[in-house]
Amino acid sequence: MAKTLLNATNEILKKVGIIAGDAGLLTTLTDSARQVSIDQAVQAVNEGIDELYTTTEIAHPNEQAESTIVLVLATRAYTLASDMIQLRWPMVDKTNTQFLREFPGGYNRMLLEDPEQDDTGQPHFAAIRPTDGKLYLDRAPLAEDVGKTYTYQYDKTLELTIAASTVPFNDTVFRAMVPAWAELWARKRRGEFDEAIFKMSIGRASRLLTQKQMRSHYNPR
Repeated sequence: MAKTLLNATNEILKKVGIIAGDAGLLTTLTDSARQVSIDQAVQAVNEGIDELYTTTEIAHPNEQAESTIVLVLATRAYTLASDMIQLRWPMVDKTNTQFLREFPGGYNRMLLEDPEQDDTGQPHFAAIRPTDGKLYLDRAPLAEDVGKTYTYQYDKTLELTIAASTVPFNDTVFRAMVPAWAELWARKRRGEFDEAIFKMSIGRASRLLTQKQMRSHYNPR
C-alpha cells in the first residue's frame, strides 16, 4: 500500500514523541494543539525527499508535466501552468506541425527587436515575460491563427501538501527515510540535529531507491 504524506507525518511525530503509539495517530493534517509540529513535519518530508533525489542524482518521479496554450486573436501574452518552474522548449502545434521556440536573447531582446510591439501574424518565437511570468509571443495572432493549440512540456513543483499525496518511493525506502525526516523536524522544532543519523538514513534510502548495495570494502581488485 502506497504511503502518504499523512503516514509520513504520523511516523515523524511518533518517532519524536509527539504521538504516543498508533492510538494517537492523526487522521488529517489539521490539529490546533499540534499544528506547528504537524506543519514542520510536512516541511521535513518535502525537504527530505528533495535531499534524497539530489543525493541519488536521479529524476524525481512525476517531475515533468504537459499543458497547452490556445492562440487568441491579437493576444500576445498567455498564462502558463501555475505549478511550472521551468519550460521545456519548443512548444508544438501537433495539428499543423508548427513550433514556438524560445526567442534568442529572451524577453528583453524581443522588445529591442520590436520596440513598438505591433508585429502581427503567425508567431514563431516566444519568451517568458519577467514582469508577470506569462508567455509573450513575438507576434500577435491574426484571424487565421486563432484556435491553434500549442502543447508544451514543463518541470513542475513537487511539494506534497495534501494528506493523501503519496510519497514517490516504495515502503522500504519510506521506512529508511523516517529517521532522516525526524532529524529535520528536530532541527526545526528543537534546534537539535544528529548529522550522522541523517546522513546514514539518507544513504540507506538512496541505496534502496537505486538498488545499489553498500560495498563491503574499497580495495582495488
